[in-house]
Amino acid sequence: MVWRGEGVEAWHAASVAVVDGSGHLTHYFVDPNLAPFARSAIKPFQVLALLESGAADALGIEPEEIAIACGSHSGSDEHVRVVDRLLEKAGAGPEDLLCGAHLPIEWRVRGRSPLAGEDRDPRRNACSGKHAAFLAVARHLGEARADYLDPAGRVQTPVRSKLAEACGVVAEELPSGIDGCSAPNYALPLCALARAMMRLARAELGSRGLNGSLARVREAMHAHALLVSGEQRFDHDLMRAFPRNVLCKIGAEGLELIAFEEPPLAFAVKIHDGSDRALAPVCVAVLEQLELLRGETPPSLLRHRRPKLLNHRRLETGEITATLQLIPVV
Repeated sequence: MVWRGEGVEAWHAASVAVVDGSGHLTHYFVDPNLAPFARSAIKPFQVLALLESGAADALGIEPEEIAIACGSHSGSDEHVRVVDRLLEKAGAGPEDLLCGAHLPIEWRVRGRSPLAGEDRDPRRNACSGKHAAFLAVARHLGEARADYLDPAGRVQTPVRSKLAEACGVVAEELPSGIDGCSAPNYALPLCALARAMMRLARAELGSRGLNGSLARVREAMHAHALLVSGEQRFDHDLMRAFPRNVLCKIGAEGLELIAFEEPPLAFAVKIHDGSDRALAPVCVAVLEQLELLRGETPPSLLRHRRPKLLNHRRLETGEITATLQLIPVV
């Protein structure tokens, strides 16, 4: 609920699906089978084609570059440097990125204005790492750079196939659409997304096949959490609070995936109206109810628990609170 002073000004509804280490549903709220478009939350699974195709090994792709491909990065200079390295290995340049440009998240978070055309630089797009990885797959498979987003092409076909395999669904049955960055995107049940995150968190490093690739993705995300997100953002703050134990990935329109390696639990949250402002408080509430915060909210998460609302004079006018109550599966 969104409070202004002593009264409620707005309400946001949510659905949650929680699974254990075996992928069994343990808790839910409203509709665990709700199937929203997964948007950027599926980047850790879209990058699987880079590894499974052999492109990562053939082109010398490093963990930092895998992490940036998984990320919805903030568009900082550090993020751009890694994107540039990945583009170079893909034999491509900024002009080949088909993700478009927007005001970088870093600028929004810090309240900065673009002074040197940063809002027109596709490398600062939150999805440029994923697109650079697609271009690397295109180079390895001999696909024309201009065709790397073709839903039926040599790049996006294995991207969809590996995503579906990780989520335990049939690729051909996935409802499809076009993401904000122009890449193909898919609608997936919250339960399936939570199970995929659990599989990602528990994949054995050095194992063969898809699980081995998932483990490489997990290790890259753990080692380079800043590249997956950015400073002052919920994903980075959560991974920083539980180093090498938590994976999380935000998606546009109020979607979040979170997985703990120990204890083995994962969950997916969808804010029904797509409001990002309600997402972090709901996620923290789920963490608390699952006793994953172990009694005390880490300092890096405190500001996400009950975010304060400020007006144009920076006066506090209210706050956002989460009132959901998870339902155990019996």
